[in-house]
Amino acid sequence: MRRHWRSILCILISLVASFSAASGDWDDERLALGVFGNANLDDRIDEKDIAYTQEVIAGRMPSNNLTDANYDGKIDEDDITQIEKIIRGEEEELTVVSESNWDEYNAVTIKKPVKTVLTRFFDSAEVLRIFDSTDMILAVGCKNFQENSLFFPELSRLPYVADTRTSELDNEYILSMNPDIFLGWYKEDREKLPGINLIHSKLWGLNSSRDIRKLGYILDKENEAEEYIKWHDNCINKIKEEVDEIPLDDRPRVLVALPKPGGVFGVYRGEGGTTGMDDLMTLIPVNSIGQLLPTKDYEEVDTEWVIEQNPDIIIIASNLIEAKGGGSFAGYDLDDPSQMAREREDFLSRPELAEVNAVKNGRVYMMEYKLFSYSQSMIVGAAYLAKWIYPDLDLNPEKIHQEYLSRFQHLDYDLNEHGVFAYPPIEVESGLAGIPDRFAGQI
Repeated sequence: MRRHWRSILCILISLVASFSAASGDWDDERLALGVFGNANLDDRIDEKDIAYTQEVIAGRMPSNNLTDANYDGKIDEDDITQIEKIIRGEEEELTVVSESNWDEYNAVTIKKPVKTVLTRFFDSAEVLRIFDSTDMILAVGCKNFQENSLFFPELSRLPYVADTRTSELDNEYILSMNPDIFLGWYKEDREKLPGINLIHSKLWGLNSSRDIRKLGYILDKENEAEEYIKWHDNCINKIKEEVDEIPLDDRPRVLVALPKPGGVFGVYRGEGGTTGMDDLMTLIPVNSIGQLLPTKDYEEVDTEWVIEQNPDIIIIASNLIEAKGGGSFAGYDLDDPSQMAREREDFLSRPELAEVNAVKNGRVYMMEYKLFSYSQSMIVGAAYLAKWIYPDLDLNPEKIHQEYLSRFQHLDYDLNEHGVFAYPPIEVESGLAGIPDRFAGQI
C-alpha cells in the first residue's frame, strides 16, 4: 500500500511539473544548459538525461520544459531517441532557449548542421573565433568591426547590418541573407525577422559558460567550448582565491569612473551594478565607493563628491574619453602610449584633486575599457583591475591576454611589441603589461 501511494504521489508531482512547464515557468531552466534534451537540468547532455527521461515517462520523476527533447509537446520514447542523437552528434534539429535582458524566453528550433551565421557584436564573434568558426559568418552587426581591423582582420571586411551596436537594423538585408542563425545582442525584433532563427544568449561577461556550451551544441563544437571554459574559469578562480585571502579591512577604497567635461564623473557601482565594468569589479571584489550611491545604474557625480569620498585608488575607463583631436589613444592598432600617459598626467595635475589619496600617492590608472567589456576579453580587464588594486597578487595580466589572443582567438599578435591597453604599465617577468616593452623607462 505504501508503495502504491508513493507511485501516486510521484505521478501527481509529474503532472504538476508538466503543467508548470506548459504554462511557461522557466525558473529552473534559466539555470540549466538551455538545450531541449537536457532533461536533468545540468550543464551537459549525456546518459544521465536518458535515465532521467525514462524516470519521467515511468512517472517517478517530474518533467520540465527541457525534458521534451524533440519539442513536440509530450514526453515519450521519441525524446529518448532525440537525446541519443544529440549525444552522437546526429540530430537533424535542435531546440534551444533564447533569452536576454530584452527578450522573453523563446524556444527556437534550428536545422542541423548550421552552416551560416550572422553575429551582432563582439561577444558572439569572439566565441565563434574560439570555435574556429568565423568562416560561417555572413555579416557582422555594425561598423565597429571595421574600426578594430587588427583584432578582427577577417571580420572587418564583411558587410554590416547596422551603423552601431544599438542602432536600427537593416532587416531587409538580413532577410535577404537568410542565415541559419542570428546571434543577437540588443533588442532585435523577432516580428521584423520572420523565418530567421534569432538567438539571444549572454556570450559576454565572466559568467557565460552556460551560453558558450549552448552555442557549442548548436555548432557541434562541444569540445572547443569545454577547452575554453576550463581555461577561462581557471583564470577566474585564481583571481578569486588570491583576493579572498585579503581581509576586508585591508582592501583599499576604489573609484572606477569616467571623468567628463565640467568636473563630472560617471561612477561605476561594482557589485549589484548593471554594466560590464560592474561585473569586473564584482569578480575581484572591489571596495567600491560607487556602492554609496543610491541607484544600481551608472551614475554621474560632481568633483566635490569625489573629494569628499577620498578614494585610495582611481581607475579611469579610458576608452570613452576621446583623444585630443579625435579618435582613440588605446587599443590593438596603437603602439605608442604617449597620449594615454599625457591624459593621466593631466588628471593628476588637476589642482582640485591634489589632496585626494589616489592622486597624492600616484594610484591613478587608465584602462582601455571598451575592448575588455561585453566580450570574452573581460577576463583580461579583470586581471588588470585586480593587479592594480592588489599589487602583491601572483598575477600577470599580459600572460592571460597573450594566451587568450594566441590560443583562443588564433591571432598572430605580440603584446610585447604592440598595443596600448593600460597605464601605468605593470612590471612583469617578461617586461611590461599594458604597453610595448620598448617603452620601459621612457614614459
